[in-house]
Amino acid sequence: MVETNAETRKVNRMQQQQKKKKLHKILAVLLIIVCVIAAIVIVAALFSSDGYKDEKSFKAYASSFFKEIDEPKGVGSAKEVVEYGTPLSTAMEYPVVGQEVTDTYINGIVKDLRTQFAEAHKKATDKDKIAMLMDYDTYKSDLGAVGVVFSQEQRAEKERQMQTVSSNVYTYNFSSATGRPLTAIQIFNPGYRSFCSQYFNKYFQDKYKDKLVKGYEKALADSEENFNKFVLTDSGVKFYFDAGSVINAEEGSISAEISYKDLKGTIREQIATRAIDPSKPMVALTYDDGPLPKSSNRILDCLQKYGVVATFFELGQNVSMYPEVVKREAELGMEVGSHSWSHPNLKKLSDKKVKEQIDKTNEALKKACGQTSSVFRPPYGNSSKAVEKYAKAPIILWSVDTLDWKSRKAKSVIKVVKGVKNLDGRVILMHSIYDSTAEATEKLVPWLLESGYQLVTVSELLQYKYNETPKNGKLYGYGYFYLNK
Repeated sequence: MVETNAETRKVNRMQQQQKKKKLHKILAVLLIIVCVIAAIVIVAALFSSDGYKDEKSFKAYASSFFKEIDEPKGVGSAKEVVEYGTPLSTAMEYPVVGQEVTDTYINGIVKDLRTQFAEAHKKATDKDKIAMLMDYDTYKSDLGAVGVVFSQEQRAEKERQMQTVSSNVYTYNFSSATGRPLTAIQIFNPGYRSFCSQYFNKYFQDKYKDKLVKGYEKALADSEENFNKFVLTDSGVKFYFDAGSVINAEEGSISAEISYKDLKGTIREQIATRAIDPSKPMVALTYDDGPLPKSSNRILDCLQKYGVVATFFELGQNVSMYPEVVKREAELGMEVGSHSWSHPNLKKLSDKKVKEQIDKTNEALKKACGQTSSVFRPPYGNSSKAVEKYAKAPIILWSVDTLDWKSRKAKSVIKVVKGVKNLDGRVILMHSIYDSTAEATEKLVPWLLESGYQLVTVSELLQYKYNETPKNGKLYGYGYFYLNK
């Protein structure tokens, strides 16, 4: 049988129609599959969380946070601490710079921040989910400083999502040579805040005019509470401003840098050296009868932590037993003085015995730290003509007696000091051989700094507060250290 052209076309049309029907069915099935997948994705997005549910997922959550800004660090290597908990979890990345003093200080900062986080949320329940996340940046300056910036966020779960509830920036500068923290007065000349106020008012007006918040002028005013967050970089000083203080809060905390060229005359040439502002209040902490390793080192740990100094009047017999403590005092910039060899009443000794008590102690100090005493304090405050003759140093008494030897209680020591209405120009007497005094020091130092006092040595107090060049053999007695005398 021979097919005609019409029949052939008919067969071909039927085959094509069957192919189309088959293709339509395949496409329909594919469309259904796509819709199902899309629905699953949408449902998952609606009912899932960007947070974490256990230790494994929190580690992944922390890793994601650290990688959000995965830029190379300027100094040292990174160390991570990731701890999952219910309700509080922490993920902190911080630097190990390789300088023992600096690394010890940074470890203390990390410990303090974790303690503050726990304290702030001590009322949280097992139903809560709160995380502290912290990253850092480091900078190195040719001026001899290492800058560290900690960026901290606290997030809490709300509607199955982890939401930021607070953010903070913490800045620190350390001496490359000593590893000790640097304060603003060691970096800037007096009046730097006035310069910053003028500079940043113009800067923010020019760059963020439409984003400035109401009352931003307060955050840029020439006042003590402003321009305290900064780090030294290789090109200038980078200042940080809290979220919402200058521009819209949704922008977060912001930074702006002033070049060293623009800061000329405002920044000190030798930033790592100690500096004292004679116009501001100052007080001298003094410690007798040491050294004794446990309590003395605890006091030194506190002074080192806050980058401040004190004067230690040491007994020669203790210096000979614990020279390493005296060596540390000198290395930390403390003033090392003599308190005689064995704490006798020098008034009752012959001139020869007085000289022996002084000379023997100076020999022990020289052996321990390379220097003799720069100041002398006679036991019981009892001076004499023989002491004035043989001391070979200014003779220093005190104007605030904490009676720590009597109470042996930190609270009592703190109460005495805080009970003095005006501590400016005062010399505070304590003893470095009591744990209670060390405990009191740990509370008093930050309180004094927060109250606006500079902590100085006795010799510095004489020079900057009383305009007195300390004189060997001169007695600076009980009535001397009062500004209103």
